Amino acid sequence: MNENLPQETGEYSLWANSAIECPVSVILQESLQADVLVVGGGYSGLSSALHLAEQGVSVVLLEARQVGFGGSGRSAGLVNAGVWKTPDYVIKQLGHEAGDRFNLALYDSPSVVFDLVQRCHINCNADQAGTVNIAHRASAMPYLEDRCEQMRKLGSSVRMIDGNEAQSISGSPVYCHGGILDPNAGTIQPLSYVRGLANTAITMGAKIYQQSPLLKLSRDDNRWLAKTESGQVLADQVILATNAYADENSEGVRESTLPVYIFHCATGPLPESIAETIIPQRHGIWDTQILMTSSRVDSAGRLVMSGVGSLQGAFSQTRCDWMTRNRDQLYPQTRDIPWSYQWTGQVGMTSTRLLRIQRLAPGVFAPAGFNGRGIGPGTVIGKYLAEMLVSGNRDEFPFPIESLQRETWRIPRSAYYKYGTLALQFIDRR
Repeated sequence: MNENLPQETGEYSLWANSAIECPVSVILQESLQADVLVVGGGYSGLSSALHLAEQGVSVVLLEARQVGFGGSGRSAGLVNAGVWKTPDYVIKQLGHEAGDRFNLALYDSPSVVFDLVQRCHINCNADQAGTVNIAHRASAMPYLEDRCEQMRKLGSSVRMIDGNEAQSISGSPVYCHGGILDPNAGTIQPLSYVRGLANTAITMGAKIYQQSPLLKLSRDDNRWLAKTESGQVLADQVILATNAYADENSEGVRESTLPVYIFHCATGPLPESIAETIIPQRHGIWDTQILMTSSRVDSAGRLVMSGVGSLQGAFSQTRCDWMTRNRDQLYPQTRDIPWSYQWTGQVGMTSTRLLRIQRLAPGVFAPAGFNGRGIGPGTVIGKYLAEMLVSGNRDEFPFPIESLQRETWRIPRSAYYKYGTLALQFIDRR
């Protein structure tokens, strides 16, 4: 078991209790200089640091808590391609040229993740068995068929599966209509992946400081001066990769997304006779319900399920009760098996449901708004950001670079997600 687990009060996280050891690092207590400063030890920040260090760039990364403390260490661990919205929707939002570049950069993002895992020997239970966007009812199939066709036009190897194959893949009597299978996608232990990225970045020369929150970022001649409680970093360029976990010291980044929570429940290792009947080929699954549910079985045979909402506060039992009812309907063979783990993560949502690369000032970039799909896109964006900062060529960067975009009515809209989903979960499946 790891010490100083990245958990919040009342949580018992499966990932925190089964991850590889956290990299050993010290609190920043000196004055440093670097080519690039990265703030935030999640997918995009660590991918940036790793790829920068790999190209010989001096890079310092500051993490306020532990690497993976934020959403990156709290996700479901499904490594999916693209973004939540369809490729045609992306083009409608960004225009044909920019939309095509965006889509092509992300359509095979799982391969970037799994190739990196293999190349860097990251021990994160990576399983490229595929994922399935599965229909919870027959009326969802036209949407999935259209989405599949759009993805195939990009060159993706996705294919439609029918009801029989959907039932075979899921082991659920409910998922009997069909879905989209992406054979190049898969699952990982997300906190181990983050820690593995950090370990690799350190071996390549990156300096990572944990428990070292950024307090102030200011201009110092033509460079940026970042101050922490006991140290400082002077850098030419900065990547603010704090996303949904940005605090008041990165106010602009915090205001560029809506805070939305995802919670997870996991069993202990299931009896083999039951584990082999649930998602037997170990795909990752997410469905088309309004109250979207994802399911997977990890390498130890634990069923992990995820939904929208937070387990913090007075209504945590309502959400857990809903997930139990949901699970018992989807996988009736698990009835009466208790949950052994429960935890929450926060994701940054945007009005368009598209991620943003924001230029906050000369040389300061902030990727944000992964909308709950951070593993593949976060890793890819880190790689492209590193390449752009090294080359100085923004023409080859495949994502639009915007000025800061502030989400209006952030708190009321976040409350809508919080209490709207809670009301639905209270009445659903009773």
